[in-house]
Amino acid sequence: MDLDTLKTTWKALDERLARIEALQAQANDLERARDAEARAKAGQLASHRALRPLAIGLGLQAIAGVVLATIAVAFWAKRMDAGAHFVVYGVLVQAYAVALIASAGHELSLIRRVRMTGAVLDMQGALAALRRWRETVGWVLGLAGGVIWVPLLLMGLAVLGFDVWTHRPSFIGWLGLWAVGGTAAVWAILRWAERHPRFGASMRANAAGQSVRRAELALADVRAFEAEGR
Repeated sequence: MDLDTLKTTWKALDERLARIEALQAQANDLERARDAEARAKAGQLASHRALRPLAIGLGLQAIAGVVLATIAVAFWAKRMDAGAHFVVYGVLVQAYAVALIASAGHELSLIRRVRMTGAVLDMQGALAALRRWRETVGWVLGLAGGVIWVPLLLMGLAVLGFDVWTHRPSFIGWLGLWAVGGTAAVWAILRWAERHPRFGASMRANAAGQSVRRAELALADVRAFEAEGR
């Protein structure tokens, strides 16, 4: 074999080896892409499953709000001529029920945004919006719930035939003090939590709910896997 033939042969071998390496690189890229896609779909499915209990709970909250609003309207509508205080009881409870319905509806729409979004980064953004809403409105409804039990109790007593406003007005004052005092205590805890980041973060996580935290963790795993792939 002369020198020119040897050079030609080596050149052909080098070209063949380069083609094999290129094909292997393409195969590896394709495998990584398929793995990343499968991991993303698994993370999306896990986040959807994590949010399912929350969606069911919100549906029950909306139903409870509708039932409570119906009861409140029926209560004050039948007693408009019996006294303005009955109307006040019913309207306060009705307003709280409407807030429950509206909050549940908005949260369900946010959950739908998470489910309808395809990209993991977009899902994380939708989850962040859901978390912010729950952290804010959850405490607002909780504080309102610490007061709304008073007119709800007075409604129940009125249904049983006892008009507390007419016969024991001082009792309503005591109920109001208890409710306001409890709400003020919770508010003070929230203000204190703002000055203590670790405790505040724990409270915000509890307000967001376990379903949201699980969904966030599922998507965080996907993002970490994508970062390692780069």
